[in-house]
Amino acid sequence: MILYILVVAVLFYSIVQIGLWIGLLRCRYSKQNEQPFASIIVAARNEEAHIPQLLNCLLSQTYPQYEIIIANDRSTDRTGEILAQYAQTNPSLKVITITSVPSDMPPKKNALTQAIREARGEILCFTDADCLPPPAWIQELVAAFDPTIGLVAGYSPYLYSHNQKKLKLLHYFIAYEEFRAALFSAGSIGWNKGWLCTGRNLAYRKKVFEEVGGYEKIKHSISGDDDLFLQLVRRTTKWQIRYVFSKNNHVPTYPPSSFRQFVEQRKRHFSAAKYFPISMKLFFAMYHGSNLFIILFFIVSFLMPGAIFFSLLSLLIKFCSDYILIQNGAIVLEERQFVPWFIPMELLYLLYNVCIGPLGLLFKFSWKSEK
Repeated sequence: MILYILVVAVLFYSIVQIGLWIGLLRCRYSKQNEQPFASIIVAARNEEAHIPQLLNCLLSQTYPQYEIIIANDRSTDRTGEILAQYAQTNPSLKVITITSVPSDMPPKKNALTQAIREARGEILCFTDADCLPPPAWIQELVAAFDPTIGLVAGYSPYLYSHNQKKLKLLHYFIAYEEFRAALFSAGSIGWNKGWLCTGRNLAYRKKVFEEVGGYEKIKHSISGDDDLFLQLVRRTTKWQIRYVFSKNNHVPTYPPSSFRQFVEQRKRHFSAAKYFPISMKLFFAMYHGSNLFIILFFIVSFLMPGAIFFSLLSLLIKFCSDYILIQNGAIVLEERQFVPWFIPMELLYLLYNVCIGPLGLLFKFSWKSEK
């Protein structure tokens, strides 16, 4: 019986990995030449350490016509002061000051909603205050919109330094995990079954936001202005979704400064999964469960006469399917540094999902002093 379960686990896991790889290939598209007015939307709370760099990046965009709207969400540091200084000399920058939060809408979704209401752009481009969008960021996002596309997602890699010895492994894994998430996002979008995306590199039409009723249907989650919104667009509208691979569109961001901050951040990310459809919850449970079963079977097979061959074969198939996805994903996202280390990173990735994933589903998290 256990061997039958192993066969099912190996087949399911490998089919998903290969399917994601094929999904990546299906993401190709022709860039559009139209350049409608765009609005950059950012919600910032106590970001005095990052906001100058962000603004310098946003003000240096090569796109010909755009505005920047920053929602200063109840900051108690110098964020408001810095924004006011930049706004004095940059007419394309508009600052909205948030002083309170309604009881029925999470803080970030409220801040984004206030900014979107003021936006004049046909295309809304989103990033976070601790990000560094490259000069062609808007150009690449907008070029992905043809008349059928309502939402475009992109890659947001984590910056990591080899000089930080104490956090070297953590930061490298964080970068790998984000790369892995991007493959899930792009691969599923390639099959028109988008599940995931990141709000650090996201764009959609303002009319799409209005068509789905904004964040009203997903306001029960404190996070999910990216994943849950993408799923809402896919399920309730006829708009298509696209993924951008171009290096010119990658939006780097800073990694958590400690392991504890990393855990709290990931608990917040995983918390949105509580509101995924049942079918999607079942899929991810089977995917990570199959991965775990293959590894556990290999470990216990040394105590089971005659099981070593099957355990080695299943492990080989698993890592071959991993390699196919990681190798091809590394090519399209230009992240080849992950390929030589994919086996230890995949083992850490499994441990991460098994240990930290349930924390976001079962426990509260702390996030910038929010309750």
